[in-house]
Amino acid sequence: MSEKMRFFRSGILLTLVGLAMRTVSMFFGAFISRTVGAEGTGLFTLVTTVYSFAVTFATSGVSLTVTSLVASALGEGKPREVGRVVRGALIYAAVFGTLASVILFFGADFLGTRVLSDERTVTSLKVLSFSLVPTSLGAVFAGYFVGVKRVGFNAAVSVFCQAVKIGLTVALVGALAKDGIVSAVVGLCIGITLTEILGFLLIFVEFLIDRARHFDKAKGASAELRGVSKMALPLAFSAYVRSFLLNIEHILIPRKLRERGEDTAEAYSHYGTLHGMALPLIIYPMSPLSSFAGLLVPEFAEDLAAGRSSRMEKIATRALNTTLTYATVCAVFLFVFAEELGYAIYDSYDAGYYISTLSFIVPIMYMDHVADSMLKGIGEQVYSMWVNITDSLLSVILVWVLIPRLGIMGYAVVIVIMEAYNFILSIFRLRKRVKFTLNPLTAIAQPLFAALFSTYLTRRLFAFGGSSAPFLWIFLKMLFAVALTVAIMTLARLDRSELKRVVNEK
Repeated sequence: MSEKMRFFRSGILLTLVGLAMRTVSMFFGAFISRTVGAEGTGLFTLVTTVYSFAVTFATSGVSLTVTSLVASALGEGKPREVGRVVRGALIYAAVFGTLASVILFFGADFLGTRVLSDERTVTSLKVLSFSLVPTSLGAVFAGYFVGVKRVGFNAAVSVFCQAVKIGLTVALVGALAKDGIVSAVVGLCIGITLTEILGFLLIFVEFLIDRARHFDKAKGASAELRGVSKMALPLAFSAYVRSFLLNIEHILIPRKLRERGEDTAEAYSHYGTLHGMALPLIIYPMSPLSSFAGLLVPEFAEDLAAGRSSRMEKIATRALNTTLTYATVCAVFLFVFAEELGYAIYDSYDAGYYISTLSFIVPIMYMDHVADSMLKGIGEQVYSMWVNITDSLLSVILVWVLIPRLGIMGYAVVIVIMEAYNFILSIFRLRKRVKFTLNPLTAIAQPLFAALFSTYLTRRLFAFGGSSAPFLWIFLKMLFAVALTVAIMTLARLDRSELKRVVNEK
């Protein structure tokens, strides 16, 4: 099988798995939101801000490091180095994972009462601390499977663990929700912890099987701890600072809302609706892009090691133009169907309002995600580190300034401004290293017209029920609009191709 076919097969597999998982996760999130309410969603989101920092510390850039080093070793024809990289990464991950677990468990009281200003979060943080070691070790194997381009292993583990997580969480939340919001949130955290432990065990077994088949010769190789640390620590430092600032940002949001005059329940409700409901739906269509973008890291690392600059330019041009086309269509659909989606999924008109507001950042958000993956593939981790740090620092400042004046909409404004900031810096840096070309006509104008026409016609033809229509009806409406959009864009490309053929004949 050719490298191109292997790349697309892996990307399609990850896309299908990612879409399925995000779809299930979105409806699962809707179930949780309906069960624990907007206040419970806000409280759980607050707990996960601290947990996400702990995960960042535990993994410390190890997954991307393993992917890059393994891909580079294979690109240079040194398969023996793969085993050394994995061994070094496991030592690195075990140290940071254990340290993170101990700090979170014994620091939960301080973090919950002093930092989050809500003692209801303490038990949840202690429960989550037990997931950090398996999470850090599992990240090593996940990075390995991406680096060797056998992503099916990651996909299989992800699907199984997601199913287990949903089953566990539904049972736990259902049993504990009657005791109040705090117990329900603890149930969510128990589900996360048990799932992470199971996921690590499964991917470890898969790694042992894969190693025996492909890299058994590297059994006696020493651990490459220095090489792993040299690449991972700059990534880790960037992630630490950014995650720390992100935690401050999310802790400030409900505080500033309360200072503005909102009570605790109202502040958590607004925060939970925007960050816990609207934002996940904005990110949901990015699943196909995330799948292929993740595969670009080892591709660019291999090409860079082999000196194939022209191939990188061709891939970058195609990837960015395709991303811009896709993101433009997604932005239109999210804006047009925002109210119906918010009500159908979350039973919330407020969520729909925030979805429509944030839909305008979809093109730059999606483009930035793909550009960032390419930068990581060509070794621009340090540059990305400083962009991410300044992004997070400015976000904290803007939250401090805007939320007291604009309320929760101030946070929406912060998201828009900082996504644009991050995108501009990333895309210009990428352009200096890889000479890609963007085509505004085919990547912006054509999909924009096709999506606007299709959604307008769909709403005129299928006006039944409005925003209160059943979700199946809304899904069918959107499916019709998607088919119409694809048909219009296909016809436009056929016409353009035909025109080129006629001109060439003359």
